[in-house]
Amino acid sequence: MKYNILGNNGPKVSNICLGTWPIGGGMGKIEQKDAINAIHASIDNGVNFLDTAQMYLDSENILGKALKGKRKNLVLASKLSSWRNTLDIEKALSDSLKNLQVDFIDLYQIHSWQDSIPMEETITKLLDLRSKGYFKYLGVSNFSSEQIKAMNEFSGNQIISSQPHFSILFRHSEKEIIPESNKLGIGSIVYSPIARGLLSGKYKPGHIFSKDDARHNHHTFENEHLEKGGEIFNLLSEWIKDNSFNATQLSIAWTLYTKGVTSAICGSKNPEQAISNAKAGDIELTQDDISEINKLTENISIYDLITPKRFG
Repeated sequence: MKYNILGNNGPKVSNICLGTWPIGGGMGKIEQKDAINAIHASIDNGVNFLDTAQMYLDSENILGKALKGKRKNLVLASKLSSWRNTLDIEKALSDSLKNLQVDFIDLYQIHSWQDSIPMEETITKLLDLRSKGYFKYLGVSNFSSEQIKAMNEFSGNQIISSQPHFSILFRHSEKEIIPESNKLGIGSIVYSPIARGLLSGKYKPGHIFSKDDARHNHHTFENEHLEKGGEIFNLLSEWIKDNSFNATQLSIAWTLYTKGVTSAICGSKNPEQAISNAKAGDIELTQDDISEINKLTENISIYDLITPKRFG
């Protein structure tokens, strides 16, 4: 596992981050023991960075149970997902601390831009709560490059991270969000590096997800995207020169070779997936490798903004 400093002065994090939307039940029912075992497998394989959110169903509670006795060397991130006033912000953060069974959160992020109250008020309240020890570092998620720049300036350059949607299939964020964040000293923690399963080779056009899976009837999974994801998966499988990793792991590794990307958020439902994702962080690619992969896939990849709102 490789580790990088997040932003200019943030914590040292593993280049693979465990995303816990699936563990909370966002992609269908999961047994709690499988969820906890997946968390432990990630940690045992070098992952020190775990990401959750207020809206991730039972994710925070499960993490709280799984991390007993293991919190010390971990970087724990959560997100503010829903609020209408500053009282809501404090309650959400307090609830997250209670659910996670911790005294503080390392990285607290604004899940997406909201206009229910001025974003400046949200930032001001969060910085006040940070000064009281609720969390250590401030981040944002699903912000445009302009929004990141404006709020970072307003906060006095206190934002250390951004979570953009990014994969070799959906490449919109490489245009501005990731490079502009990098110029500001803000690290990008990319989510859905395997495009929520579209780069796993598991799903064919016409696939129907169960109704308790947030991908059910979601516009990201229209047949065109399923076809493109499958095509890229097949091309990467053919490109791999040995059997030391697979196309899904290569898709994850590819994101990590984008300038400005600090870590890739990978969801896992079981220990096997967790271990496979962790190993993706060790894949070594040369610049020639990246050029070859880009040449193979660039006419299939999608560069327009496909999911302007957060997934869930």
